[in-house]
Amino acid sequence: MVIYFKKSDEETTKTLLEHIFTSALKRGIRDIVLPSTLGNVARLAFETVPSSLRLVIVTHSVGFRKPDHDEFDQPVREMYSGSRHTILTATHLFRGLDGAFYKSSGGTYPPQVFATALRLFGQGTKVAVEIAMMAADSGLVSVNDWIISAGGTGHGIDTAYILKTCHSSDLGTFKFGELLGIPSALELTDS
Repeated sequence: MVIYFKKSDEETTKTLLEHIFTSALKRGIRDIVLPSTLGNVARLAFETVPSSLRLVIVTHSVGFRKPDHDEFDQPVREMYSGSRHTILTATHLFRGLDGAFYKSSGGTYPPQVFATALRLFGQGTKVAVEIAMMAADSGLVSVNDWIISAGGTGHGIDTAYILKTCHSSDLGTFKFGELLGIPSALELTDS
């Protein structure tokens, strides 16, 4: 079942986390990859995740917004320490060296083209794909297993997919399985 959202906020995040966890349990999926910039999504997920599931939380890299600054909440990081869950803080796949060249001298580079194409389906889709590949490249999820990866538009998560990720060097093996939630601009009326 796909859930369509009108906004990205804590209520949407809680609803989608519940749907993600239910879907994972129903399908025998173990690994859930979630973005969390400041730690809010990570905290909500940690407090509600069933014991058979494992969270991989992907944060912004240190220096993402300003030099040497880690935006992620230290108490949330400590909450995850020693648990079955993992926090990945690393350079984002679509923002590495190519992103630095784009920022300093303009031009278009393949990672930005790919990211822009994914954003046609929403910012959350771009994030979900990117962090799933980052988790695979870091050895935190297997490219042979179905996982659930989520993304968001601004605050919290509003998009989630069941997918088989790939290593960033092997994009042709990436597989979408099922859409679980996504924002929609469509105005539905009862008729």
